[in-house]
Amino acid sequence: MLERIKAWDNRVLTKLSAKHTKKLDKLMVIITTSGNNGYIWFALSIPLILISRYRLVGYTMILSMLIGGLAGEVTIKHIVGRIRPCSREFEKDLLIKHPAHYSFPSGHTTASFAVTTVVFIMMPVIFLPVLFYACLMGFSRMYVLVHYPTDVIAGVFLGILCGIVAVTVSPYIPFFTA
Repeated sequence: MLERIKAWDNRVLTKLSAKHTKKLDKLMVIITTSGNNGYIWFALSIPLILISRYRLVGYTMILSMLIGGLAGEVTIKHIVGRIRPCSREFEKDLLIKHPAHYSFPSGHTTASFAVTTVVFIMMPVIFLPVLFYACLMGFSRMYVLVHYPTDVIAGVFLGILCGIVAVTVSPYIPFFTA
């Protein structure tokens, strides 16, 4: 079963790498880079923190990314230890600097879907554009060949879980509600 999943991952990335164009390459690099260290999501959450009505939403977004980072980047990636596709079959096609850490799950996707889940629950008026960008983020990670599709899928599920946990606990954190 694991071999079939690996084969599917490689087929998807092979097809994606065959669809590269100069314009799409530039766009996907911009999108994927905006997710480095959660920059795009901090850019969304910080203004919310400054507006008292939305402060809890902004803090909860950051909390969801923190939970996702601890779960995915610090824990799961080191347990699984999956080598990135750009370290194997697709090294010559790499469009960005080679990431330093393991591949599974996608941290960019985890953060994106953690924030998207918080938005869905706490501020649904902006859900669709946030969801759209989160999907682009996950796609961009495959497009630039630093993640397998299953890394991104795992990042979606982990992000949703982290978002739910953050929404559940954030009202009980006194600093968030002050």
